[in-house]
Amino acid sequence: MAQRSLLVFLLHFLAFAHGQSISTSITVPPLQWINLTSLLQGSTHPPALKDASIGYDETSRNVIIFGGESEGGFAQSQTYLLNMDSLSWSVPNPPPSLQSTPSARSAAIAGCDFAASNRHGFVVVGGKGDNSNSLSDVWEFDFNNQFWAQVSVPQGGPSARWGAAGGIDFRTTPVQDPVVAGPNNTIFLAGGTNGTMVNSLSTIWRLNISGTLSSNLPNDSSGYWDEITVGNLPSRTDTGDVVLSQQIIAIGGCDSDSGDASCVKQDSYVINAQTRTQISPGGCPAPRTNPVVVPNVNGNSTSFTSQIFLLLGTIDETLWSDDGGLEKGEVAILDVNTGSWSRVLPSGDPGSSGTQAFPSPRKGSSAFAYTSALVGGSRSNAADTIIFGGQDASGQYLSDVWILRAYSGTITSSNLQWSGYGTGALETGIDASGAHVTVEFMTKCASALSTASTSTSTSSGSSKPSSTSTSTSSSPPSGSPSTLPLYDTSFYHKLFAPLSLTLFLPALLLFRMFSSSFNGDATPTKAALWVYLSAILTIASYGMGIAALALSFTTISTVRSLTKRDSSSSIILKTGHGQAGLAFFICLYGLVPILVFLSVYLRRRSGGSSGETEIAMENDRDHTNSEDSGEKVATSSRGPDASITLSRPGSPRPPSQSLSTSNMMRVSNDGRLSSASDSDSLASGQRGFEVVNRPTRRRKHSDSWLTPGDASQHAQRTLAGIDWLQRRRSLNAVDELDYAITQVIRSHQTPSNPGTTDVLVPSGPSRPMNFPPLIETIVHVLLHMFLLGLCIIALIALWSRAPRATFAAFLAWTACFYGALILFAWHGRPRHSILAVVFSRLQSQSYHPAVVSEPPTPSRPNGEGVADGPYLHQPSYRPVASDMHDGTSYTQGHRSMDDDDDEDQDEDEDTRQQRIENEIGRREVSIVTVPKRKLWITNPS
Repeated sequence: MAQRSLLVFLLHFLAFAHGQSISTSITVPPLQWINLTSLLQGSTHPPALKDASIGYDETSRNVIIFGGESEGGFAQSQTYLLNMDSLSWSVPNPPPSLQSTPSARSAAIAGCDFAASNRHGFVVVGGKGDNSNSLSDVWEFDFNNQFWAQVSVPQGGPSARWGAAGGIDFRTTPVQDPVVAGPNNTIFLAGGTNGTMVNSLSTIWRLNISGTLSSNLPNDSSGYWDEITVGNLPSRTDTGDVVLSQQIIAIGGCDSDSGDASCVKQDSYVINAQTRTQISPGGCPAPRTNPVVVPNVNGNSTSFTSQIFLLLGTIDETLWSDDGGLEKGEVAILDVNTGSWSRVLPSGDPGSSGTQAFPSPRKGSSAFAYTSALVGGSRSNAADTIIFGGQDASGQYLSDVWILRAYSGTITSSNLQWSGYGTGALETGIDASGAHVTVEFMTKCASALSTASTSTSTSSGSSKPSSTSTSTSSSPPSGSPSTLPLYDTSFYHKLFAPLSLTLFLPALLLFRMFSSSFNGDATPTKAALWVYLSAILTIASYGMGIAALALSFTTISTVRSLTKRDSSSSIILKTGHGQAGLAFFICLYGLVPILVFLSVYLRRRSGGSSGETEIAMENDRDHTNSEDSGEKVATSSRGPDASITLSRPGSPRPPSQSLSTSNMMRVSNDGRLSSASDSDSLASGQRGFEVVNRPTRRRKHSDSWLTPGDASQHAQRTLAGIDWLQRRRSLNAVDELDYAITQVIRSHQTPSNPGTTDVLVPSGPSRPMNFPPLIETIVHVLLHMFLLGLCIIALIALWSRAPRATFAAFLAWTACFYGALILFAWHGRPRHSILAVVFSRLQSQSYHPAVVSEPPTPSRPNGEGVADGPYLHQPSYRPVASDMHDGTSYTQGHRSMDDDDDEDQDEDEDTRQQRIENEIGRREVSIVTVPKRKLWITNPS
């Protein structure tokens, strides 16, 4: 598979490299553009048209314009004549009995039919009729009597179509056909479409016309079709095409009737209908939409006979760069014998100002090349190509007339001055002699701004099978033509939009890492600097984002030609990129800040008038709910492991309710009473003290992974190893039983550290991480959802419109941001992060420390080890009940701590007390005196 992929890549690379060769050793005639529009007269001039049919008759000196598509998008049926002697427009004046005309059509095949005295006409085949109906009929216009007549053609010809390649080379001598008497001319046709199916270039149809066309024999001309197949060529429509003797040259075009510039190919084909062979020269000019192709009919050099000129058309400037050639009237020259391309820039029309002018880039123009000058006094010194109409890149239909004049001379790249160059200035008008006319040779082919993709085109709609060939397309490598953006915006929009996200990502990361809103701590000075940097980046990001949004609306433009009907409608928010980008921008840059301010307002409002921060409230809740009830926690700047509390001395407390296992881990209600009394004492002005050696409280947590976990809670602790009298020494002080249990646990967890005091040793785990409040959770989720959406939109746009290096850099930057986000969350930063809380609880859930084994104690009855003590969660034996009441205090089989807690909570106080006393009655208890624990006072004065 890897070798096959490498082979395909090499083939595409070689094809691309072959397509980028250019020849500068070619010989060309001196070329100059001349604008005739202002010199033309007549009130019956044609309207602005595209895809009209054009021809020329030397005898009557008339240029004929027929059909075409008007600015309203409708096919036309009117015929116009431009006399090249008077430079005036007129309409035909047929005999009264010959008023028939072809139906309205555009994009038809056309050519001149000159056969001695039999026919002096102009033939039109097929085309695109009203309502996009495809046509197949054949009509011929008689230049002598200016009337139209339908050619009689039997059934069995090509299907109805428009946009086909073909025509006739009027220089070809008519032939005597053995089937049809008289001099015959041949019109070629290949490719084209009917709107649903595109035909292959391999299937070539030849229309052989014979008979007589005159006013007294208007219906005597006839023709018949024959079909030949050449090679296996792709399907094409709307190509730039011309017939050179028996060869059909088709350049570019589309393999579908999509109607936009994205389908245009860069390939070209030279099909020889006589030898039934074909070649495919590599592409060099930029792919053009509906260009003009004419033969080089200048007879000054024999090398000109194999040259064709590629003129005008429109290109997609977002995908291709032609170095400004098309704007400067570029003429791309193909030698059909060698298959080599050359690009030259002719001289322009200096006009009255002296500034050279050129025809604007346009598609669908009509062109006809003649062997001598069409206008002027010295017609033998040049060969003219007349250009009419078209549609420019902005969608405007045109009716101007230009002449590309090829003077009788030769120019090479080493000799840019021909014999008629002279010393004068560049001339304009119909009598321009070629003084100071030269050409500029371009040294490189058009280049793709983003590498043009190679797409596989399969012919369809042909009656003959055609093979699959690889051709270079103007579409971007990111997808099919249908996904190509048809609109463009300013460069600064393309710069500011991704740059805004590039700044926003580190700003968000810094704010998460160092702000107190995410970490629950007072912001130190160094961290505050990072927070200020985050604010600066955020402001810059917002500014660039808003600028990019404004530029997207104010600088949007189309990158393909549109009809006037399309251009009259708004082009704002016509693409999925624009719609999605605007939606995500409003959400990220508008909705999320509003929710953030709302969250801050609610949090400050919930804090009341006490002025305490959320962090102080959380610490207060943790310590007031501890088992060391009777003392009130004061807010401190110490770490979370140092508990500094305030309490009043000598406060008696009522007896403990019970010694059940559930009450051992339950928060005492006396703590709340003590807290209340402490508040009274503090309010009365009594001096308090700090207890600095209070052990940290241990709580039992549920087994859910969404709740805070404590790794130490999984180790089973036996109560039998603790002296029982030590537990009962003073049950009404401060839960001394919990204190004794804590001392045993600490003795197993933390060995004695000589030379230090307990106040300096952290006791117990750090405060568990909790999810942020609901409103903050919603803000966090929406923030990351909208941010990720904008990043994806930016990546898609960069992939299709920007260089691959830019796309890769932004992708790497985005990946680094999310990688850092996940890495910091895994290490618990920041504390108030949903992802950090989830990771913390997953880590706590997966932590299982080894069970600490205790040495056997001799105080146990029957010499059993400590592992079988009565206060284990799962005792290994069941004591015999003395009566029914005692027997009901045990469950069937082993019970878990959670089951004991649930059952104890269902018991009333008397039942629980009786059960505990009955159990203690069966134990041997040694009563000893244990001194009260020592409290360290840090402020005795």
